[in-house]
Amino acid sequence: MRRPLTLGATLLAALVGASPTARAQDFATEASLVESDNPALNPYRTPQRFAFELTFGPYQPDIDGEFNGARTPYKDYFGSGQHLLTRAELDYQFWHRYGSVAAGLGVGYFSVTGTAPVANGTGLPSGDKSELKVVPLSLSAVYRFDYFLETRKFPLVPFGKIGLDWAYWQITDGNGNIAEGDGGHGRGATWGWHVAGGVALMLDFVDPDAARDFDTDLGVNHTGITFEYYHADISGLGEANRLHVGDTNWTLGLVLEF
Repeated sequence: MRRPLTLGATLLAALVGASPTARAQDFATEASLVESDNPALNPYRTPQRFAFELTFGPYQPDIDGEFNGARTPYKDYFGSGQHLLTRAELDYQFWHRYGSVAAGLGVGYFSVTGTAPVANGTGLPSGDKSELKVVPLSLSAVYRFDYFLETRKFPLVPFGKIGLDWAYWQITDGNGNIAEGDGGHGRGATWGWHVAGGVALMLDFVDPDAARDFDTDLGVNHTGITFEYYHADISGLGEANRLHVGDTNWTLGLVLEF
């Protein structure tokens, strides 16, 4: 009986003798290992370094703008309507403080089909179809003001972008070959620049438990819907005789931050 009593007394003395600060630190360490069932009290989140966007929107390359109304080759062969531009962008977020700053690389795809001109160089329409493809690449500086999302769970995140563009384009004739005519070649690339602004609606508040599980299981910190309005001046950065393929328009899309 003496040995258990001695052991109990030793443990009691150790607990009593420990400083209040040490006991508080031990308790905080143990508590941090227990995951709260309340998302508002659960501070756990995986590191956030990237953002991925997939966006869709109307697009009409500003080919006719080069001629200041004297000619309208795009409208003549492809019509005046807008067609779908699909874009994907991957951002690397290298700074987090009162928002996030990132470098983004984007790629898009646009295609439209119209009436091909006849092969005699007159520019008159034929019965064949012609296709214009544009593949714009972009390098952007991106700022997202997500301070209130992180501190107050406010779901609206304004953002802005500015950067450079390089757009590959090609025009095919009725046989599917690169178009030739008037000394020109239906394939090339144009440099440009862009500026954009928008807002993202983060969907974490819709189902906080699912959002937390998405983070802990797959490392996705936030999921949202984006609206963006942009101006892209892809006309050669001062170079002459470059096909103008920029536009001023809007997009809707999905964003994942991880």
